[in-house]
Amino acid sequence: MIELLVTSFPFVIRVIFLKWRGMPITLYNVHRAVFMWFVLALIVFFAVFYYYPKSYTGLVPFRTVPVVAENGGTVTKVFVNGGDHVRPGDPLFAVENTSEKAAVEFAKRKVEEIESAKLAADLQVETAEAVLDAAMTAMGQAELVLMDHRALQAKGSSAFQVSQLERAQAMLDTREAEVEAAETQLGVAQVQATAVLPAQLASARASLKQAEVELAKTLTLSSVDGVVEQVTLSVGSRAAQAAMSPAMLIVPERSDVERGRIVAGFSQVSRTELYEGMAAEVACESNFNISMRNTVLPARIVRIQEPISSGQLAPSGRLIEPGEKAKRGQIVVHLDLVHPEHRDLLVPGSGCIVQSYTTNLDGDLEGTTVAHAIQAMGIIKAVGLRIKAWFGLTSGIGLIGGGHA
Repeated sequence: MIELLVTSFPFVIRVIFLKWRGMPITLYNVHRAVFMWFVLALIVFFAVFYYYPKSYTGLVPFRTVPVVAENGGTVTKVFVNGGDHVRPGDPLFAVENTSEKAAVEFAKRKVEEIESAKLAADLQVETAEAVLDAAMTAMGQAELVLMDHRALQAKGSSAFQVSQLERAQAMLDTREAEVEAAETQLGVAQVQATAVLPAQLASARASLKQAEVELAKTLTLSSVDGVVEQVTLSVGSRAAQAAMSPAMLIVPERSDVERGRIVAGFSQVSRTELYEGMAAEVACESNFNISMRNTVLPARIVRIQEPISSGQLAPSGRLIEPGEKAKRGQIVVHLDLVHPEHRDLLVPGSGCIVQSYTTNLDGDLEGTTVAHAIQAMGIIKAVGLRIKAWFGLTSGIGLIGGGHA
């Protein structure tokens, strides 16, 4: 529309001239002016639509964190309401935990039982050491008695008796067997106290920790700093573990960069004219107002996503059919607001018109009069953007227009 008005001056001048000369305004008298108007309109249309890509699919992106129960069960308490601000570690809701508490209590008793057995095993080691010491002493006494009898035998003393020597030898053998038995008993007690029971105690403590983890899962905590929305739980309802049916959503706090970020999709034919650093303007529906204050905000392209979504290949049981990709993907562009003070004006999720402005005409056009003329045509798109925003407000239907102009 604006392009037609801008290029109508040949026709307007011709009409004024005919009126000044008092000549009738007929198609024959204005056909050259109409033809020139048509040619100029084509040139302007081509220039502004090619060098100034526009997107009606801009949006202010934000993330959501779905909250689901790690352990499904009946909800016993809900700690938050929609709109509440939470921080990491804040409780969100709890589910029935009777069985988990019982498992923790059983695991604690098992740990205490093994700890008591460990104390008993340590006492058994001390007892076995005492028994071994007594057996060693008795064996030493038996060796001394046997040595005395052998000394008498060697001297040929009349006090020597063979039967007594044999009894002394038998007593020594008995004491040696008792020492071996005491050593074996001590070894068994030491293995029990230093290997078997510590391993059982470690296993019991691990089981206790696992039971405590399962109990902790019955209380769902926030993992991010944000605002709670869409709380669908109530006491007595069943908490699902599927991410497709979250109990609630948390909208995390956005960083300064994220608060000033806009994402828009442009037609694939605009790829050659889009570049990082390109100037742009955004008009978001949530910012429309009758005074047009802060409705159109300056921005710059900071990133152009290279892959196009319609070219994705997903593993399946048959070969891909390119013809099935009837809807062509868009060039995804990320823009940041130029002025940081405008970041608070963007409402997360708002739809936006994004109008880009070329200032980088390379090649043969660089520095030429044609390049300056093309750059000057940006005023047409700037005015058009504001008119669309104003009509979107007054008509009450938001963004008007469509496609990928």
